[in-house]
Parts: sequence; C-alpha cells; structure tokens
Amino acid sequence: MRAGRVWLIIILFLVGLAPATLAAAPDIREHLEYQISLGPWSDVARVHLVLKELQPGHYLAEFSGAAQGMWKLLSRWLPERYQTEMVYRDGRLQPLVYREEFQGKGQKVLKEYRFDYDHSQLTLWRQVDGREKIKQWEVPLTGPVYDLLSLVYNVRLGALGPVSGGATLRVMVLPNPKPQELVFHIGAATDQGLKVMVNSRPPGAVDEDQYFMFLSPDRVPTLVWTQVTLFGKLAGRWLNPGEVKKEGLVALPPSSPPVFQGPLDRLR
Repeated sequence: MRAGRVWLIIILFLVGLAPATLAAAPDIREHLEYQISLGPWSDVARVHLVLKELQPGHYLAEFSGAAQGMWKLLSRWLPERYQTEMVYRDGRLQPLVYREEFQGKGQKVLKEYRFDYDHSQLTLWRQVDGREKIKQWEVPLTGPVYDLLSLVYNVRLGALGPVSGGATLRVMVLPNPKPQELVFHIGAATDQGLKVMVNSRPPGAVDEDQYFMFLSPDRVPTLVWTQVTLFGKLAGRWLNPGEVKKEGLVALPPSSPPVFQGPLDRLR
C-alpha cells in the first residue's frame, strides 16, 4: 500500500510543528474526529482535525492520527502531524506555511512549504533529525495553491464557489515540484449527502487515484473511501457531528484586501 495514498485519503475526508511565536493558549474553534476502517477491520485508527484562532484573522489547522490496537504496528503509514497557518483575506483562508512531520527510513523528517506572496514564490524546505533546514526547490506562485488542510476549510467556507450536482471543480494543490491538480466531480444529492468523486494523478503516475465522499449540507465530509491494493476498502467515518456550529464554520473577521488580483485569483 502506498504511504502517500493513505495520508491523502485520511486528509481528504477531513475535506508540522508549531512555531515558537504562536499564542500559548489559542482559541479552539472546531475539533473534528473520524474513525478509519480498512477492509473487514472497523477501527484501524482515529484521526483529528483541530482549527485554532491564533489571533484575529490568523488561524492554525492541525491534523494528527493514531493507530488503534494491533494496527499501531502500521503507524509509520499515518502522519505524525500536519499543520497549516492561514490568514483570512478576501473571503478565503490563505495558506502561509504548511508543515508535515513524519518518520522516513528511520529518520524524523520535517517538510515545510512557505508561501511568499510578496515575491510570488513557493519554496519547500526539508529538515532531517533536527539538523539544518535545506531548501529543496522553489517555484513561481502565480495563482492560488492550497495544501489539503487549507483546501478543506475553504470548501467549508464556500470560498471555491457553489458546490452543486453536475459541477466540476479543479483546484491546484502543492506541487512536487511539478504542478498538481485535484479534480472534484460533484454528483447527485442522496440520503447520505452530496456525493463527490475526486481524481488525483501524482506526477509521474500513469493511472489516476480515485476517492469518493459524501458531504453534509455544511460541506463536512461524513464518509470518505477509496480502494487500496490487498486490503480492499479504506474508509473514514465522521464521529462527532455535534461539533459543527450552527452559525457556520468560524466567526471570521471582515475581509482584508486580496493578495492576488485579476483572473489569476480564480480557481476555475
């Protein structure tokens, strides 16, 4: 089973390291919990997504997961921590820094994507076992690009436009360093929610990966699944619907001026 495929499906259904300058006790705005099943096993892992307000207009999304029971032996396939700092501008949450922390070949790896909107650049920095961070690559930042956490919340906010049956939404996500795109095909409304199919083709791959999900009226994924080799169906089910607030995702402040101007500021 590809490790990348596992973490992508985990984060999609919820569709780093905190810097020392963050507030000591940020305001927790939302805490979602999901249960992971794999083939005939119903409780492989529990994963959490927490949204915190660091200060007005400045937010932190943090994802973490933990395997259950015997599946702790497979914890290397689960992320240790993903984290995105975002600011609220022009009706959307704009990523500033996205971090991944995981174990790779017996080493502790930190990947940090930095969004420099003033100079229209996106850079990837990598650190191994606490040593000096090294810049891996740098690419032009000519329009909106989202990590999967900021993408989840912008869908929740409706910042990508209306989500209706029959629509197709294309979104640029983090490059590798070649551009990468997720394609959302919006299906019909059902008793379980709005059905959505997501296509992803990683750079160099021949075949596309396909994921499926149901969205609640608040655009919260209630059930997400895909097929993985040897194991069968990998799925995530939402456990705490009472956490979603009736007044909406977050009480966001008034918009500040946008960073991108003109047609490049559009996702479609």
